[in-house]
Amino acid sequence: MLIPLRITALLLLLYSSAPVLAQSLTPGWDISGAPRFTVTADTAGETREVPISPNRTLSFVFDTPVLKGGVVVEERARFRQVALSEDGLMLNLLPSDELKPGRRLRLTVRFADEASPTSLDFTLVVSPRAEPQVEVYREPRSCDSHRQQAEESDARARHYQTLLARERAERGWPRGIIGLLASKLMDEKGIRSKRITKDIVLRPGETFTVLDAVSYRATGGEKDAEVTRLAVELLLRNLGSAPWTPTHALLVGEGVRWEMEVWPPRPLSPGKAGQVLMEVEKPGRVGSGPFLLKLWQEGTTRVVTFSGVTFP
Repeated sequence: MLIPLRITALLLLLYSSAPVLAQSLTPGWDISGAPRFTVTADTAGETREVPISPNRTLSFVFDTPVLKGGVVVEERARFRQVALSEDGLMLNLLPSDELKPGRRLRLTVRFADEASPTSLDFTLVVSPRAEPQVEVYREPRSCDSHRQQAEESDARARHYQTLLARERAERGWPRGIIGLLASKLMDEKGIRSKRITKDIVLRPGETFTVLDAVSYRATGGEKDAEVTRLAVELLLRNLGSAPWTPTHALLVGEGVRWEMEVWPPRPLSPGKAGQVLMEVEKPGRVGSGPFLLKLWQEGTTRVVTFSGVTFP
């Protein structure tokens, strides 16, 4: 019996080697769709784009006070107002109509305390579509955080050493379903799937439409060392005027940020539809979500965000 092309592609993805590490991008939207940035010392240097519109006030709401005099905005003279509240927790920007669409300006804010990160940079992009408010949450790093990061780095190194050893051992194994079973990447429960097309929500303003979306879960590993593999299959149509090649993906949930492998790395042409497969392997059992799924192209700051991703 012939195996459908979609299942064949999924099996190839599940049988692949260790996931490729992606460059982190700070989430610009939370699960409810509200613009929000959650920042740690590790993500302080990431790109954060915020749309602004002429003659419309944009408010930054911080959970940590900003230093008085610690706000620097490029081309300050083109803003009718740059005002920091007395408690340092709100910054109001009112751009003038001198700023034309597409203009990009840098905003830097410095926090009043000495915790890390001490400052943040934002890229203000002049656009006809802009939110009236952006929330910024900072998670300062403590000594315990440094120690935890070191422990996580060691655990990650051991994890990829295990994956490398498995890859070397798998070279003589069969492919397809029997290969998944032989390499203990799948148990007797098989690969469970869930159609989530109606649950997926694109961030407003995206130039894509979701034609179909299916999530997959496979559990395997040794008896005392279970491994869960999650995969997402999207059929997307590019409604924009330029080709787009998704090369990196991030699955974001409550307390988790997992880098995913993306396949195949080929461009999605304007007006055309194409399949994108993403997969991540995590030790132990993994919850069903909901998650945010973020896709972007190597070397760009544009992130396509999908909310409502769940797994069977």
